Amino acid sequence: MKDSSVKRYCFVIELKDEHIAEYVELHKNPWPMMLETLKKWGAKEELIYIYKNLSIVFFECDNIEELYRKLAEENVVKEWDKVTKAWFKSEFIFLQKIFDLNQQLNGKLEQY
Repeated sequence: MKDSSVKRYCFVIELKDEHIAEYVELHKNPWPMMLETLKKWGAKEELIYIYKNLSIVFFECDNIEELYRKLAEENVVKEWDKVTKAWFKSEFIFLQKIFDLNQQLNGKLEQY
């Protein structure tokens, strides 16, 4: 059974065309310390899909703002950001959830 305190987020990041291959390769072979840091600060799940020049990110955690605040203090995240920052054409664009099978079966659609 899913923990009801865990929230699910989905966002899109537009990538610069010339950096798509690098972005994909880095995420297929991420730094172990980065993975450990995500888990340490509360990431329950993160899935990333690529469609053309869009990175579609699905994330589960209790509070994404708090998680990102903690991550921003970590040296490995600062190094990751140095590597990847120039690859993005846009900031994170959070998507609006319009359907959730289980929530709607239970009578209420919630955003997260």
